[in-house]
Amino acid sequence: MRVNGKINILRSNLSTNSTTGLPISTDNANGEIVIDESQLNLIMSGSNNGIRLEGEDSLLSVKNNSEVKLTSGSGTARNILFSGARSKMVIENQSELILNTSGPTSDATDTANNAIQFVGASSELTVRNQSILDVNVAAGAKRGVFFQADNGLFQVIDRSEINVSTDAANSVHLAGTKHTISISNEAKVYLKSNWTTEANQNASLFIGTNDKSEINFIISEKSLLQADANMSSAIVLQGTENKYTVEDTSELILKSNRTTGNTTVDGSYGNAMATLRFLNSGFSEFNVNNSNVFIEKSSGNAPGIRMLGDNNHIMVSNGGKLYVNNPGDGQVSNGNTAGGNQGIHLTSGDNTSFSVTDPGSQVTILAENGPAIDLSGMGKVNNSNGGYFEAVGRTATASGGVFRAGVLDVEFDNPLFMDFRNNRSGGGNLFNVASGSSLKAANSDLAVWKNGSNLDGDPDLNFPTLDFSFSGTNFNTLGATSQPDVLNTGTFGTTGLTTYSRLSSNNSRWAIADELRVPTNADKKIHGHISIPVGLEESRSAWDGEATVIVEVERANGTKTEHTAKTVGHSNEERGISIYGEEPRAGLFEVELEEYLQKGDKVKIKDVRLTSGELTQGYENIILTGTVEVFPIIPPTPAKFSSSVVSNDSTTIKGFTENKEVTVTATHNNEPINTENVVVENDGTFTLDLSELSLQEDDEIQVFLKDREGSAAASGVMNPPLTNDEQGNINPKSPLSFRDKLFDEATVLTVQDLRPVSPVDPLDPATEINPENKPQLPEDQGRLSIDFVSQFHFGSQAISVHDQTYYAQPQRLLNEDGTVNESEERPNYVQISDRRSENDRNGWTLAVTQKEQFKGAENQVLNGASLSLSNQQVITAQGGTAPGLQSVPCTLVPGNRRTLLLAQGSEGTGTWIYRFGDGETAGESVALDVPKGANPEATTYSSTLIWELSAVPGN
Repeated sequence: MRVNGKINILRSNLSTNSTTGLPISTDNANGEIVIDESQLNLIMSGSNNGIRLEGEDSLLSVKNNSEVKLTSGSGTARNILFSGARSKMVIENQSELILNTSGPTSDATDTANNAIQFVGASSELTVRNQSILDVNVAAGAKRGVFFQADNGLFQVIDRSEINVSTDAANSVHLAGTKHTISISNEAKVYLKSNWTTEANQNASLFIGTNDKSEINFIISEKSLLQADANMSSAIVLQGTENKYTVEDTSELILKSNRTTGNTTVDGSYGNAMATLRFLNSGFSEFNVNNSNVFIEKSSGNAPGIRMLGDNNHIMVSNGGKLYVNNPGDGQVSNGNTAGGNQGIHLTSGDNTSFSVTDPGSQVTILAENGPAIDLSGMGKVNNSNGGYFEAVGRTATASGGVFRAGVLDVEFDNPLFMDFRNNRSGGGNLFNVASGSSLKAANSDLAVWKNGSNLDGDPDLNFPTLDFSFSGTNFNTLGATSQPDVLNTGTFGTTGLTTYSRLSSNNSRWAIADELRVPTNADKKIHGHISIPVGLEESRSAWDGEATVIVEVERANGTKTEHTAKTVGHSNEERGISIYGEEPRAGLFEVELEEYLQKGDKVKIKDVRLTSGELTQGYENIILTGTVEVFPIIPPTPAKFSSSVVSNDSTTIKGFTENKEVTVTATHNNEPINTENVVVENDGTFTLDLSELSLQEDDEIQVFLKDREGSAAASGVMNPPLTNDEQGNINPKSPLSFRDKLFDEATVLTVQDLRPVSPVDPLDPATEINPENKPQLPEDQGRLSIDFVSQFHFGSQAISVHDQTYYAQPQRLLNEDGTVNESEERPNYVQISDRRSENDRNGWTLAVTQKEQFKGAENQVLNGASLSLSNQQVITAQGGTAPGLQSVPCTLVPGNRRTLLLAQGSEGTGTWIYRFGDGETAGESVALDVPKGANPEATTYSSTLIWELSAVPGN
C-alpha cells in the first residue's frame, strides 16, 4: 500500500504477506500513517521495508488500543524507515507496536541494517499513555533503533514501555549532535545487546556523535531504564557540558559481562568499555537525586563507570543511591590505566569530583581487584550532611590506594556513615595521593584497622565523635584534631593513614538489642546480641565494650534481679563469645549466673545503650527482643528400681518415676521393648512386662522416661539436644553434656542369674548337698550372698557345778526323701558366693555378732558362757585367691561384732566354704565354755548369731 498523502486505518484489521513488496508507504511531504483502534499484521518473508515514510514532515501514529505486528526475514533492509527531515513515531493510548526481525552479520551502517531508522535532522520517538514498543532482532548485526538526528527526542512516558533486544548491534543508537532522552512518569525501558566483540561504539545504548554533542538525559518520576550488555558497555554517552540525571525515585540498572579497558581496540584511543561510559565527556554531571543507580560487571578489567576529561562530576543527593560492583579480571591493579579494574575511573582531567550528601543518600563501590575511585588528576571527594559512603578496593601493592588521585581534597562533614577498606593481603593504603592533598573531617567518629589485621573484626583504634585532619603524601601526616588528648600521634602513630587498611566513621550512634537467646534450665548463662546501625538500612555487630545491656531475670517465685554486661568483640587476636560451642562472633554479651535458671523463670533486656553515652539526636536505643521464658530442657530424673540387677527368670519389673507425666519406653540389648501398655500410677510406680523376652546373663535393659514439655526448637531454643523432640525430653542413652549441665543416662538394669546358690559339701565343694536345718536367708541378696549357715546345736547336757566345755554337733545331711542321713556328718560351715562382675567387685567381709548371752526359756542367763570357733578353714572348688582369716583364735563376746573373713580386690570370687574343722575335727571345732559359777538350770539355753556379708567400698 503506497499513498501520496495520508493513510488512516480506523477500526480495522489488516494483514499482509509479502516477499519483496512494501506493505505500507507514504511519500507525501506531510505524509501520515495513522493506525487508530486497529490491528495490523505485516509479514515479510524477504528483506524489504515494512513501513516507510518519505515526507519532510511525516508521522507514524499508533493509538487508541491499536496493535501493529511486523515480522520480516533476514536482511539489511530497514523495517521501519523515516526519511524526512522532521519525522515522528508516536505510540499512545494503550497501543502496541511489535517488530521481529534479523539481519546479516555485516555491521549496520547509516543506510542499512537498522530495524527502525530516523534519517531526518529532527526526529522523535514517543511512547506514552501505557503503550508498548517491542523490537526483537533475533540474530545478526542489525540495530534496533537508529537516529541520524541533530535534534532528536526519545521519550517514554505515562507508564509506557520500550523493549529492544539485539544481537551484535546497538539496541538504541542516537547519532547526531543534540538529543533529549526522557523517561518519566513510571515508564520503563529495557535494552539488551549481545556483542561478542569490542569496539568503540558497541553498547546497548549509544548516544552522541562527537565531543560537541549535546545530550539532555533524564529519568524521572518512578521510571526505569535497564540496559544489559555482553562484551560491551551497557551505555555510552558522548559529549561535553551535559547533564545526566536520574531523579524522583527512579532507577537506572546497568549490567555487562566481560569488558576490557584496552585503549586501542578498533583503532580508537580511549576505548575503555566501562559498563557506563561517558565518552569525551568533559564538563559533565551525573546526578543521582532521590533515585537508585545499580551498575554491575561480571568480569573484565574495564571500570564500572568511566568519565574522561576535565570538570566531570558525580553527585548523589537527596536520598539517592549509587551501587557499583566490579569484580574485575582477577589481575590485581593499582589503577592509573584504562583497564585497571576500577569501580569508577575519572580520567584524563582535573577538577573532577565525587560527592554524596543528605540523609538517605548512599554510595557503595566494590572493586575486587583495583581501586574503588581512580582520579587521574586533581579532584575532590565529599561526604556530608548524613550521607553514606562505602568504598572497597584491593590494590596490587601496599602503596596503591582505594582512592587514587593527584592532589585530592577530601571532606567529611557529619556523614551518617563511611567505610573505606583495602582488602589487599597484608594491608595497603587507603589513599594513593600526591603531596598537597588534604583530608578534613568534622563531626565524625573514627575507627581504623591496621595493615594486616582482620578487617572484619573489631578495629584497632576507635575514637568518639570529633574533628580531625590529615595531609601529605597518601595522608601520612595527622593534622589538627578537636580532641588532641584523645587523638594524637601517640595514640594514632606518626605515619598517618598509611598504617591502616580500613577507615570507618559511623554517626548512626545508637544501640539495637536484636537477639536474646531463649535459655533453658540447663543454663547458668544468658546470651544476646547487640547491633550498631551502619547508615539507616544496615547494621554491624557491636565492638568490644561498645554497648552495655541490663538484663532482668524474674524467677518463678516473683523475685527479680538485674545483671549488667558489655558486648564482646571478635578479631583474629581476640576471639568473640562462643554460645555453647557455636562459632564465635562479635556483638554478643554474656551474663553468668550463680544458680541455674529454672522452669518458669523469665528473662528480658531491660536497657541497652552505647557505653560511651553517645546517642544521635532524634534517635533512641532500640530493644527488638521481648521477654523470653526458660524452657525446661533437662530430661526427667531417671527411673528408680529396687535393684540395678534383674533376675534372668523375671517376668516383670517394677519401677518408680518422680515425674508422673511421662511416657515409659525401654530396650533390651538396644532393641525396643513393647511398652505401649505401660501405665504410670498415681504413686509414680509402673511395671514393665518382660514375659516375652528371653533374658540371658549380662543382658541389659535400659528404661527411658520422656516428659511432655514440648519442642524446644518450636519455643526458640537454638541447637536443642537430641534428647528433645515434639513431645518433650527423654533420658539419653549415655550421659550427655548440654550447655552447663550433664544429663544422667537412662537407667540401666543388668540381667543376672539371681537364683540362690545351692549349698555344697564343705568337704567336697564341687558336690551339692541338702543340709539339715537350713536357715531363713534374706531374699534378693543379689550377686553377693550367704548361701548357707550352719545352726549350732550342743545337745542335752547334765548340769554340772564344774567348768564344762560343750561341742556343737556336726552338720547333718538329708536324704532325698527328707529324712536325716544318720551316717553322714560334715563340719559346721558358712557358704559365701561372690558372682559380681569385675567392674562391680572390690572384695567383701564376713562378720558375726552374738546378739546376747545364752538365755533360758524364762530369760535365765547362763553367766560367763562363751562361744568359740576353731579349726577355721576356707576352701573352694572353683580356684582363685581365698579371702583371709581375721579372727584366729575366735571367741565371741555377746554384743560385739567380730570380722571373720576379708576378701580384697579379686579375692573370694566364686563360691567359698568357711568351715570349722574337717572330717576328723568336725565335732570339736565349735565350743561352748560354761564356767562353774554359771549356775545352769534345767532348761534350753540359746543365743542368736547375726552373720553379715558386706561389700568392700570402691576407692
